[in-house]
Amino acid sequence: MAIIPDEKVAEVRERASILEVVGDYISLRRSGANYLGLCPFHGEKSPSFNVNPARGIFHCFGCGVGGNVVTFVMRMEGISFPEAVKLLAKRVGVVIEDRPMTAGEKRRLDEREELRRVVAAAVSYYRKVLEKEEAGQPGRNYLERRGVTPEAVGAYRLGYATDRWDGLVRHLEHLRISLDLAEQVGLVRRRSSGSGWYDLFRSRLIFTIANHQGEPIALAGRVLDDALPKYINSPESPIYHKGEVLFGIDLAKQAMREEGAALIVEGYFDHLALWQAGVRNVLATCGTAMTSGHLQLLRRYAERVQLLFDADGAGKKATFRAMELLLSEQVPASVVELAAGEDPDSFLANEGREAFAERLAKARPVLDYFIRDLLAGTDTGSVAGKMAVVDQLTPLVQKIGNQMERELYQKEIARLLGMDPRSLLRQMQGGSAAAPAGSRAAGQKTPSQPAATLPEETLLALMGRYPEVSEMVRTQGVETLFPPGMVPLARQLMTQAGNPGGIDLGTFLAELEPPELRQRLGALFMDDAHLVEIDPVRTFTDLCRAIELRQLKKHDAKALKLELSRLDPDSPRYWEILQTLDALRNRKSQLS
Repeated sequence: MAIIPDEKVAEVRERASILEVVGDYISLRRSGANYLGLCPFHGEKSPSFNVNPARGIFHCFGCGVGGNVVTFVMRMEGISFPEAVKLLAKRVGVVIEDRPMTAGEKRRLDEREELRRVVAAAVSYYRKVLEKEEAGQPGRNYLERRGVTPEAVGAYRLGYATDRWDGLVRHLEHLRISLDLAEQVGLVRRRSSGSGWYDLFRSRLIFTIANHQGEPIALAGRVLDDALPKYINSPESPIYHKGEVLFGIDLAKQAMREEGAALIVEGYFDHLALWQAGVRNVLATCGTAMTSGHLQLLRRYAERVQLLFDADGAGKKATFRAMELLLSEQVPASVVELAAGEDPDSFLANEGREAFAERLAKARPVLDYFIRDLLAGTDTGSVAGKMAVVDQLTPLVQKIGNQMERELYQKEIARLLGMDPRSLLRQMQGGSAAAPAGSRAAGQKTPSQPAATLPEETLLALMGRYPEVSEMVRTQGVETLFPPGMVPLARQLMTQAGNPGGIDLGTFLAELEPPELRQRLGALFMDDAHLVEIDPVRTFTDLCRAIELRQLKKHDAKALKLELSRLDPDSPRYWEILQTLDALRNRKSQLS
């Protein structure tokens, strides 16, 4: 494998019609200069997904995702940038003449590919034992008792490790696969005394842990009886990081797109039971708490999360740890509740699919679930008990991004505690009622109706439409025209304006943060009819005037006037301030 030259990437983007590519995945209809359809990245009933063929970009006003034809294919197929470029290149007949990788790049890639090959060889070995060998009969009997279908055995790539200490060791030696590599991915271990190796997995049903592309990267083994530990997982390795992998992601990604949600469970058999029952948007954590890496992976496919952990103490603790992360990351989350002692596997066996569908429909918002559980375990008849509840809930409620939702929770907590809502509101605000950065406050316009844009944002859109404006910005001074947070964005557009392929708005939008700015600029870039057939020079001048006027209005004239009132009229500073205030008034008058 090699690195794809930039000019080839630009050629692929130019020749691959974004309208045709997207149209192969979803139905689109014309809407003015754009095309409109249902977003494939989140569940919606009213179309908010826009494609602008002229500019080669897409943007969803519902979930904020945007980009170009390459980033669209990356998201839809769950593949890397080079893989998406090559897939599109094959489609449009572009021959990729790869630049050879450096020795270091090739070595790292070869090592990872070798490690994946070792895991794949182990998966193949354990599957063969389960499906064809007499030694795999205990595994087959166990699966039959648990009602696991042949279809599920194949989909999950289930296998069986016998009680032999060196079954896999001998198999890998026969394939001439390095046991040192097998040790790196946690399949075998060196004997503590003497020479030789032994298998890590013995007398266990084997689950294949795969990445989002379906490549095996680790294994999990479950005992067939009540022995402990019930499960053992492969240790972390160069190809397996527990905080970035969710079991079943390869099986669930399309269903997550369709449902707009991901259902998170604890165990492998919980996952399998739900999958067999037709619930296909299900994932499991690999024996670890949810992490920001998990959420980053989830956000490629789903916009909200449903948690279904055991109803015991450990399960609740896992639910509440996940809740804090989800609230912090502004991800909508709910809890699917089962009776104490039940898990998805047993519930489906006893109650059936329809009963489970009802539980899904009645999933309770995770913070609401936490509040009820907290109140049930706290004596709220005393002042101390009520204050303890308020102290515990305050940091959680403050993480809610939507102001109206936050205030509704505060009122509900006041009702449950028998407190005055206004007093509780003051206590919880702690002197700051502002919504967290990047959140959408109550009354703010929806993504399909972006808030009024600033002149600096319109100037960015003008740079995107007319590359020559970038040179004007450079001459005027980027720091003069843009606030510090926008300077890197302006510099990025200025740099791209000098590229042979011009500005790549798709990549610019795809990488844009925070989400609210991406929404506003996405709206400007997608629907920039107001910038077509204008005089870019005159528009640039008008925007510069508007930006300067805003900056002047922010000038702290009040502080100058206060200082002036305390000075002796005969002092030099007094007349200096008078001249400054007079200059500010005159300049504002000229610009208005």
